[in-house]
Amino acid sequence: MRPSVVSMGKHFGNLGKMYGEHRFALAPNEQKAYKGFFDQAFVKVFKTYVVDQWYYYIPQTIGAYLLYDWAIKTNHAAGRKNPADFANDS
Repeated sequence: MRPSVVSMGKHFGNLGKMYGEHRFALAPNEQKAYKGFFDQAFVKVFKTYVVDQWYYYIPQTIGAYLLYDWAIKTNHAAGRKNPADFANDS
């Protein structure tokens, strides 16, 4: 292919025009891997699952705590000795 007279006086980047296509690239060593993690991603997850959907886990958490508290108290009471059983020991 022979170069045309018009393209002979241009620099390499200006040899042809391409319309409608845009490419943007960033070198891997210029990228920030954790950009926006703490101020965007972490906050978004916290807001989505903790603030907006509290009614899914708060009742179960309260119920589980009350069951746990009851089980601990019952186990403690069942493990104690009744002082009335040992009243006549000498």
